[in-house]
Amino acid sequence: MDPSDPVAPYLPTLGRARAEGLALPPGAPAEERRVAALVVLASIVRREGWTEVVDLSQEDALQLAPGEPPLPDAFEARAHRRLVEHLGLRPCTACAGAGASPVVCASCMGDGHMRRVRIRHVQDRPIEVRELYAPREMSFVPALFSFESTLKRALGAADPPEPLRCLDLRPRAVRTAYRGGGDRVVEPDFQGHHFAGTIESAVATLGAFATGGRIVAQAVRAYAWPLLWLRYGPGEPARDVVVFPDLTGALQAFSGASPGELGGAPLQRQHPRG
Repeated sequence: MDPSDPVAPYLPTLGRARAEGLALPPGAPAEERRVAALVVLASIVRREGWTEVVDLSQEDALQLAPGEPPLPDAFEARAHRRLVEHLGLRPCTACAGAGASPVVCASCMGDGHMRRVRIRHVQDRPIEVRELYAPREMSFVPALFSFESTLKRALGAADPPEPLRCLDLRPRAVRTAYRGGGDRVVEPDFQGHHFAGTIESAVATLGAFATGGRIVAQAVRAYAWPLLWLRYGPGEPARDVVVFPDLTGALQAFSGASPGELGGAPLQRQHPRG
């Protein structure tokens, strides 16, 4: 590991965990798994719409623009009214068609008629998303049920460090070296830490925001959070321990609960003997 690499302080290893005094179970773990949580920060604009038939003065009706409103250029709430179709003229009910007698009617502007139109109301709603996804496999381990919430509390509301930002989380095709072999798909990872279903969870969540409308603007930032998942044998006091960096890069350890307990807790650091 290159100490000058800005990512290096955030990569948990068993050697670092021991050197930094984390109170790990004795002995070697039966399995070390390098996985990654995913932190997603997103700004979204969801466009919702509905139609209705209304009576407007001819002047107001002619000011309605047809078609879809332009795409938003900012993540702000905005409301639009758009013309769908003209449905003809009808006498103004406010003045019974009198128009400007004896005074100018405020509804028909003195014309004596109203134009019936079908309009579409369009509402752009900004949505801010901040979500953390732990690997799916951890949700099936009772000892780790509370790990995701523990990690969320540890990270708080601060933006993740920029070295952990992921610029491309798409699978990539790699040509095999064998003659006649085709491309094979390689799933993305972060410095050897596999996302283990977190990307799919994030994509599903973001897609769900289109319910009730459609997404017309979206800016997403994604950050990996490297985890070292240690699994110990059945004779050890703690079967599952997750080592993870905090916002400064200092390592913390989450101890999985023993059978029958409600949840785990961060392990305390060991104090070196003087």
